[in-house]
Amino acid sequence: MQNTELRPLGAGEMLDRAITLFVRRFAAIVAVLAVVSVPIVVLQALAAPHAGQVFADMARVLGAAGNPAASRAAADAMTRDDRTGPLTVIVLLVAALVRPVMWAALVALLAGAYAGVETSIGDAYRFGLRRWFPLILVALTYLVLGGFAAIPILIVYVLVLLAVVALSALHSTVALVVVGVIGVVFVLALASVIGSLVLMAYELSAVAIVTETASPIEAIGIGMRRAFAPGMKRRTVVGGLVVLLVSQVGSIPLIGVAAVVSAATHVDALYFAIFGAGTILLEGIVAAFVVVFAVDARVRREGYDLVLPETPPVPA
Repeated sequence: MQNTELRPLGAGEMLDRAITLFVRRFAAIVAVLAVVSVPIVVLQALAAPHAGQVFADMARVLGAAGNPAASRAAADAMTRDDRTGPLTVIVLLVAALVRPVMWAALVALLAGAYAGVETSIGDAYRFGLRRWFPLILVALTYLVLGGFAAIPILIVYVLVLLAVVALSALHSTVALVVVGVIGVVFVLALASVIGSLVLMAYELSAVAIVTETASPIEAIGIGMRRAFAPGMKRRTVVGGLVVLLVSQVGSIPLIGVAAVVSAATHVDALYFAIFGAGTILLEGIVAAFVVVFAVDARVRREGYDLVLPETPPVPA
C-alpha cells in the first residue's frame, strides 16, 4: 500500500501553492473581497478625501526646513489633510465589524478550492455570516492574548532604554552604540517572533472556525495546539513572518505609488482606487497562504487530492 504521508511543506512551497491557488481562483477571490472592501474604501474616501495628500505635505515640511513660514504652512496643511473626524471613526468601526464576514467567506472559498470543491460567492458569504460572531470572539480573545504577549517585549524595551540612558550619562559612547544597536535588534527580533506566533495561532483558529468548528473555544484550542505543537513553533514563526512581510511590507510601496500618482495628477480619488485595488490583491494572497498553511498543519500531506474530504467549509 502506498504511503500518502509526505513531508511538511516548506514556507516557499506553501507560498508557491498560495499564489497558484490565488491565480486559479482570482476572479472569485477578488469578487469576495470587493463586496466589502470597495464600499469601505468609498466610505474612507468620503470621510477623509485628502488622506493621500498627507505624504505630499510631509515632503513639503521636510523641504521647507530652515524656512519657518513655509514649514508652518506645510505643517498646517498636513494637519488639515490628516484630520480624523467622527465619520472616519464610524467608518473604522463599520470596517472592523464587517471584515470578519469577508474573511470567513474568503477562507470558505479558498478552503473549498484547495480541497477541489467549487464554492459560490453567495454560499461563501452566507457561511461567513453564520461564522461572524464566533470569529469576532476569537479575534477579541487573541487581542487580549496579544496584549499579554507584548509584556515581555515592553520589559526588554524598557531595560534597553534604561541601559542606554545610563551609558549616556556615563559618556561611554562606544558602549552606548553597541548596547543601543544590539538592544534594538533584540527587541525587534523578540517582537517579530512573539508577534508571528500569536498572529499565526489566531489565523489557524480563524481557519478552524470556518473549516472545522463553530465553537470559539474549540477553535482557539485548535489554533494553539497547531501553532505551538512540537516541531511546529519554528514553522509558525516563519509563517507569521511571511504573512507580515506580504501584508505589511507589501503595503508600503503600495501606499507610496498611490500617494505619488494622486499628488502628480491632483486627483485624490486615485489614491483610494490604487490603494484599495492593491490591498485586495495583498489580502487575497495572504488568505491563500494562511489556508495552505492551516491545511498543511492539519493533515501534513502534499497535493490537492490528499486534503481530507471533510475540509470543504460550506456544509449542506
